[in-house]
Amino acid sequence: MKYILIQKIFVSLPRNNINVNYYPFMRYITTIISLTALVCTVTPVKAQTSRAELLAHMELASGNYCNYPLPTGQITPAPDGYEPFYVSHYGRHGARYMTGSKPFRYVIGKMDSAQAKGLLTEKGEVVLARVKVAAADAWHRDGDLTRLGGRQHQGIAHRLSKNYPELLMQPVRVKANSSTVRRCMLSMANFCQELRALNPDLSITMDASEHDMYYLIPNDSIFIPGKGIDNALYEKLDSFRHEKLNGRSQIALLFKDPKTVESIIDGYKFADALWNIASDMECLPELGLKFNDVFTDEELVDGFMVYNASWCLWEGLMPGSRPNYYAIYPLLKNFLDEADLLIASGEKEVRLRFGHDSVLLPFSFMLGVNEAIHGTPDMDNLHKTFALYRLIPMAGNVQLIFFRKQGSDDILVKFLMNENETSIPIKTDCYPFYHWKDVSAYYRNMLKEANMRYKTPDEYEKDDEDSD
Repeated sequence: MKYILIQKIFVSLPRNNINVNYYPFMRYITTIISLTALVCTVTPVKAQTSRAELLAHMELASGNYCNYPLPTGQITPAPDGYEPFYVSHYGRHGARYMTGSKPFRYVIGKMDSAQAKGLLTEKGEVVLARVKVAAADAWHRDGDLTRLGGRQHQGIAHRLSKNYPELLMQPVRVKANSSTVRRCMLSMANFCQELRALNPDLSITMDASEHDMYYLIPNDSIFIPGKGIDNALYEKLDSFRHEKLNGRSQIALLFKDPKTVESIIDGYKFADALWNIASDMECLPELGLKFNDVFTDEELVDGFMVYNASWCLWEGLMPGSRPNYYAIYPLLKNFLDEADLLIASGEKEVRLRFGHDSVLLPFSFMLGVNEAIHGTPDMDNLHKTFALYRLIPMAGNVQLIFFRKQGSDDILVKFLMNENETSIPIKTDCYPFYHWKDVSAYYRNMLKEANMRYKTPDEYEKDDEDSD
């Protein structure tokens, strides 16, 4: 069974039973609060996003469909004598088609039936035709990388090379691997192709194998404690989703006799499917299809708020939720182990990993990056402190840039969230740089305190039954 294989690979993690009520990361956050005054005074405060700001920047309101925002921060020079020698990266694939055809099938199925009965308005006829154009383009392309997705990774690679030429313009080794999903493999290829175009002397290896999936995607062999503790939060989320995406205005706009139609169409399912279709059009600018005549800006922002809260809860980042981020601990261990090996070797390297939003988001939380740790069960106001477009836009990424100084064994590391310098809850005297010895000790203690264990065969089979 899979859990046996993973145990053999990942043997060094603790296997003790876990205290269901213990959340190691949140304990660390609480402890660090008392150290805040000691941290360098330029450490950023948590970002604020008002609803008015979202309405002024509608390109950000498509949630995890949001296209990669160009970095806005400046590159802080390394302390005197320090040069970059290692990059450790995890990136989400670029812009993609929807991962399934269910939204198209639901919307087209309901609207086709209404059309046959003469129940579509003139606007409904126009919108149905538009949805069918999008569906035809997406046929047999579930989850595929779009042209924009490839360009996004080329851009990130280009900026990495230009920002750190001391490393990327040398004949160093680039080791890249990806999830076995096509969009991730093609994202990796686009990224590495751009690196090679800028420096043909790079030694680049690329791989996509089940061998590495235990840390590139959520590891379903790891036992997640606290089953059922967040049932009330899920009930709250369900009500929140149905309130924000109720479909009443879309049904009134697209169908004649809305009261009759509401008896045969689930307004929430219809609005949710249409919102996903509309949002994914951001990934396909060449189609020139928009649905802002079906949703008002306010309603599109409502959809953003729905998915903002959903992702925060799904991944266990909302206080009181089940810590589903435990399934990402293998990635954290991989980052630590590979960094320590590279540092000990004295060599230089660029280490690239390509995967999914379902990893990048909880990984960012586990690292404690400023943008990821301010979740709240107040779903109406969550967007003010936690916003998906800052964390998992298409091609979103975390980069750790390592620096060393000749004659010194003090390794410095800088954390980038989507190429913007960010803070983590560790004391430093040289922000945005941190001493690797402090960073490594902090995260390794986090792994130790987690007391992780793997599922027993019975637990594994039970979870499979529950997911059916």
